[in-house]
This record gives sequence, C-alpha cells and structure tokens, in this order.
Amino acid sequence: MTNPNRLRVQLLALAVLAPFAGAALAASPKFSVELVGGRIKGDDTLKVKQGDQVQVSVVSDQPLVLHLHGYDIETKVAPPAPALMAFKADLAGRFPVHEHREGAGNHRAVMFIEVHP
Repeated sequence: MTNPNRLRVQLLALAVLAPFAGAALAASPKFSVELVGGRIKGDDTLKVKQGDQVQVSVVSDQPLVLHLHGYDIETKVAPPAPALMAFKADLAGRFPVHEHREGAGNHRAVMFIEVHP
C-alpha cells in the first residue's frame, strides 16, 4: 500500500473508532466519598449506567467494612487511607451500601448505588 493510501485507511479507521473511544471513557465513572461519624458527606446516591466500570474511593474517620448488596462486594476502610470499591455495573436497580462495624448501628445503609439500564 502506498503512503497516501495508508494515510487514507488510517484516517478512515480513526473516524470510525473515535465515537467509541469517547464512550469508553464515559463508561468509567469515578466517585470520591467521605464518611464522617458513619455518615456520608454529600449526596447519598451514586448514579451509573448498566455496563459501566464503577470506581468508588472511600475515606472514613473510623474503621469499617462496606458491603455493596446485590453485588456482594466488601471493602475494608482503614483511616486515613482511602479504600477502593470497584465493580462492573451488570445488574440494574438500587443497591444499598451497608456499613459493618463493631457496636450500635453496625448494619445500616450509608449510601446507595443506582444502576440505570
């Protein structure tokens, strides 16, 4: 293939694939969540689309374990380091994230993740 023809093929490939590159970037939502006294600062509902690769970075002022129901994912949070909860949002619905820790109030929802079709 001559250089001008190779350039045309490369430009055509870029034109065809460019929309998919933007969609791939949009399909990886990242959230930062802060818990103080076991309560989330800010909105308690994270919204994503089904098929997204979701990342939730969590910091807390106290050690706890977070459990994402429906996906059966547990993440240990040990202050002051952030913990990462990552998953592919395969299931549509509204899923609670419960805290598991010692003492009173040890199994309650601290936030929700809504996965929209």
